[in-house]
Amino acid sequence: MNETISYRNIWRISYPLILSFLATSVINITDTAFMGRISDVALGATGLGGIYFLIFLMTSVGLGIGAQIIMARYHGEGNLPRIGRVFDHLLYLMVFLGFALIGLHFLIGPSILDLVIESDAILDACLEYMDIRSISFLPSFLAVGYRSFLTGVSRTRAISYSSGIMAVLNLIFNYAFVFGNFGCPRMEIEGAAWASVLSETFGLIYLMVWVRYKQLGLEFSAFQFKNPDFAVIRNMLKVGFPIMVQHVVALISWLTFFLMIEGMGERALAISNVVRGAYSILMVPLIGIAQATQTLVSSLIGQGGTELVPKLIKRLVIVCVGSSFVIMALNWIDPQLSLSIFTNDAVLVQESLSIIPIISISILIFALGVVLISVVSGTGNTRITLYIEAGTLVLYLSYLYVVVHGFHASLEMVWTSEFVYFTMISLFSWLYLRTGKWKGTKVHD
Repeated sequence: MNETISYRNIWRISYPLILSFLATSVINITDTAFMGRISDVALGATGLGGIYFLIFLMTSVGLGIGAQIIMARYHGEGNLPRIGRVFDHLLYLMVFLGFALIGLHFLIGPSILDLVIESDAILDACLEYMDIRSISFLPSFLAVGYRSFLTGVSRTRAISYSSGIMAVLNLIFNYAFVFGNFGCPRMEIEGAAWASVLSETFGLIYLMVWVRYKQLGLEFSAFQFKNPDFAVIRNMLKVGFPIMVQHVVALISWLTFFLMIEGMGERALAISNVVRGAYSILMVPLIGIAQATQTLVSSLIGQGGTELVPKLIKRLVIVCVGSSFVIMALNWIDPQLSLSIFTNDAVLVQESLSIIPIISISILIFALGVVLISVVSGTGNTRITLYIEAGTLVLYLSYLYVVVHGFHASLEMVWTSEFVYFTMISLFSWLYLRTGKWKGTKVHD
């Protein structure tokens, strides 16, 4: 158990996930970067479309994290055959959700986007992007299932390889399709969508081949695909559904944030999308550590090491907050570097610089909050994480509404809402962990 909470083990599990999230972010970043060289409308449309896509994707991510927590608990207990059983049922759910949400997008997606987007030009471009991008729900959901399995059993290296393949292919496909290179037609925003669909599909194929090659199906009794056991599905939903709702609600609030900014004008939205791109890069290492946190905590509890969880928390906070200081320092040294990735408009970069100090401080608060709420999730009491998220969002959206519609504040002031969000997440998570009520939480029968 001492090895489980060692700094070496924390990094062994975390660094492939960090690379994975970095590569995954590169896909969205690449779309933004290429669209920043097309027009403000294309940039805004892909930004909003990306958030819209993530809201749907979070239904699978929430269930995936729930299954990951259960598989990590079984792994800690040494009950390997049950891991394969959970994984098989996770794949059942991912296939069902993938097809269901593709259909749902084409049925009601245009009406939803028409309801929330004010600019006709951005709406048309966003629909053009999402009608293609939605095809990748199925491969993306299945990839989430494979990543949850590999993270749950602490075999994360393949995830970084898969994500690297996705990132490289996405860059190549964007270059070919957006601008019409390598003999391909110039498709602009449609090209960015096809680049994402194809790269995500190849990333999934790599994971499937790697798991087969390493014979993990044999080791964990996976790919049996027997008749569905609804007790297993019910257990996954019990742990995963609150996380799914938590993530979807959080992203809806993020979308609300950008929709409020869209109401401030297309230029304000373009600036915020460039900043969002830089923000997403800076957050990647911390998100990777947070993902590892859930597995480490659940596995440690499965091994009977509940009394070591506080020590693990301290080490995770040190690693995550320490990483955030490095990120902040790099961002302060050359703030234009991360912004210039997303646009070649020098004026747009200059207009975005005033927000950099705000997101730098937000990163520090985020580092603490994301570890603490991930620890709460890792214990298996995911309903509490949903309550924490809900309480935080009430305060966050109230602050945002007052700042935007009450004071008609500057864009910089609007971005300070991030302080409110991450501070409340940190505070509520810390208060819950102090109660000790998380001890003894069961994630399976």
